Amino acid sequence: MRTIFVILVAFISLQSCFSNTRNPHQVNQPKLVVFISIDQWHRDLLERYQEHYTGGFKTIWEDSRFYTNAYHDHAATLTGPGHSVLLTGVYPAKTGITGNYFYDREAEEKLYCVEDHHSRVIGSDGALDETGVSPKNLLVPTLGDLLKDSNPDAKVFAVSGKDRSGILMAGKKADGVYWYESSVGQLVTSSYYEETLPDFIQSYNLASPVDKFNPKAWRRLKAESFYLQYSRQDLFAGEKLVGNKNFPYQLATKSSDDRYFYSMVKRTPFADQYILDAAEYIIDSQDLGLDDAPDLLAIGLSATDYIGHTWGPYSQEALDHMLRLDQSLGQFFETLTRQFGQDVVIALSADHGVQPLPEYLAQQGTDARRIPTMTLLDDIAAIESNLRFEFGFDEPLIEFKEESYPFFHLKLTPQQKRRFAEEVEKLDYIERVVIGDELDTSQDEVSGYVAKAYYQPRSSDIYWIYKENYLANRSLGTTHGSIHKYDQHVPIAFIGGGLKPAHVTESVSTTDIAPTLAHILGIDFDQFDGSALP
Repeated sequence: MRTIFVILVAFISLQSCFSNTRNPHQVNQPKLVVFISIDQWHRDLLERYQEHYTGGFKTIWEDSRFYTNAYHDHAATLTGPGHSVLLTGVYPAKTGITGNYFYDREAEEKLYCVEDHHSRVIGSDGALDETGVSPKNLLVPTLGDLLKDSNPDAKVFAVSGKDRSGILMAGKKADGVYWYESSVGQLVTSSYYEETLPDFIQSYNLASPVDKFNPKAWRRLKAESFYLQYSRQDLFAGEKLVGNKNFPYQLATKSSDDRYFYSMVKRTPFADQYILDAAEYIIDSQDLGLDDAPDLLAIGLSATDYIGHTWGPYSQEALDHMLRLDQSLGQFFETLTRQFGQDVVIALSADHGVQPLPEYLAQQGTDARRIPTMTLLDDIAAIESNLRFEFGFDEPLIEFKEESYPFFHLKLTPQQKRRFAEEVEKLDYIERVVIGDELDTSQDEVSGYVAKAYYQPRSSDIYWIYKENYLANRSLGTTHGSIHKYDQHVPIAFIGGGLKPAHVTESVSTTDIAPTLAHILGIDFDQFDGSALP
């Protein structure tokens, strides 16, 4: 397995040199920093269709400081952990966000990563009948928190397609965090930030901008022959079929209710256009970037993730979305440049990548398989039965808390735990088994990835590392979360601020994004895992 060092984001401060030995580039200290996370944006999606981009992705490729060899160099490459890293500059082991869900040992329950029983989700009509969410579970400050501490007049906002992406990027001191709630088709917030939805978001919701896509159909942007040349046939084995199964997708029918439409639209490129429209509205209505205090806006675009999970990253749907997002980002970049010139810095990255459909990989001649959930459970049960006899143990060796989180019996010795791991590693779809108790003494690369995502109060005892291109626990579609390159490799790019465009090929880490932006903003903070790099 390749060595992955660190993944970096880059920028250079106007005020001083970076703390490392590399030469910084001179950039303007911005009045506004806009950070965009494209959920499930694997690095290959930027390069694969490069010659066909004419908008925002072309700008990234040609006119940004683009880090081509950037990685989430940790395990748990999931939405929650990934977003917790991007604007904190530390690994999930310190953010405490070890998964989208995790088993809290002290509470003895499964928790959603931004779950908060003491807050409520607030919409235009008041509290929604849902479990509350907030940044309570985040253990470290975000860039926005540090910016508010250093300059109380600074404004910090986030808008996203998912609650966890916006909350975990914005942090605890944000002026406003809003996300698309598909049950009502509007932007909502948490009572952690505001007891009622503010008037300016109420006004935005009143216009019902998401409804403009109903009953619009999602059709291919180009001729079908283009998609057959650059992706694959439309109806493909392994896809999770939605609606009418292939292009064109009718977002709603006369007989469908609003909830179906609101849910379906998030699986289309229109969802990201909706969030970018909301971002422009927030910038204008809240006068971001117009005074001497620098402001921060974090944007979470989630459609790539929903589309990738459903149809796979090399589907016609994913290609069409990339072409449309290229146009939407191009228009958004132009708007920001027109408003702020060199006083705005735009940074982009992703929370994780994605594994291609195993069926697609197999078609290309790659050893790739789906591993049903019950296969692992059955194999574990057989191994456990044999070892219980060998150990003279009457009780189960492991317990699956909440049916998903494996823990060893407290009476097992370290040698018995290792013996169990070695038996599991004999399974033909398992690359490694990593034990939490061994992380302090393990020096290998795989254990290092797990250690960076291991926070004992919210982590299991055992980590199954599946072999590359082997997809577990998903009968259709695809997913992410592994230590393999397709899940770790993401783009990092910076635009504006007078930064000289370049392709930087050194290996860098997503933990470098926050310290780089902090240095640009003149924030002094020494507890990042990453570092500011050129």
